[in-house]
Amino acid sequence: SSDQWRQRYNIEAQQRRQEAQRDLEQVGELRGELERWQRLSPLPNELQVRVAVRQEIDQLKTLDEVKAKLIEVMLERDRSREQIHQLMEALEVEKAAHLETRNSLTTALGDTVDLLTKAQTQAQPTTTLLPTLSSDPPESGSTLPQLPEAQQPLPQLPPIE
Repeated sequence: SSDQWRQRYNIEAQQRRQEAQRDLEQVGELRGELERWQRLSPLPNELQVRVAVRQEIDQLKTLDEVKAKLIEVMLERDRSREQIHQLMEALEVEKAAHLETRNSLTTALGDTVDLLTKAQTQAQPTTTLLPTLSSDPPESGSTLPQLPEAQQPLPQLPPIE
């Protein structure tokens, strides 16, 4: 049973590490894209951005150039919105998976504590006197009381990275 829980824990932990790695890669890609955009327009505040946009618009001479630029900007806006939407969904999925994992592990921990408590109460020595052991073989039909098994050290889960 503990091997099954450990295996489930390891599988779940590996999935979380893979998801975290993918998310980190995506964050890195988005940071690179943000830096690229900032290099194109390294203006820190909104007023400077408005001035730069205004200058860029003033460079457009024909209506067709304005329409093409507008289409380009609208497409970029839509791509950005879609990326934000995907990231928000991924965050919600990750939150739900985290909650499910936490609940599963909490349940497993509770079950383990219950089993350990039950095993400890069963292993408590009773106040009855044990018969003395002799070198004579036991008579047929009589049984010697069994001593509780030595408790094994509890398995340790690997650390979460």
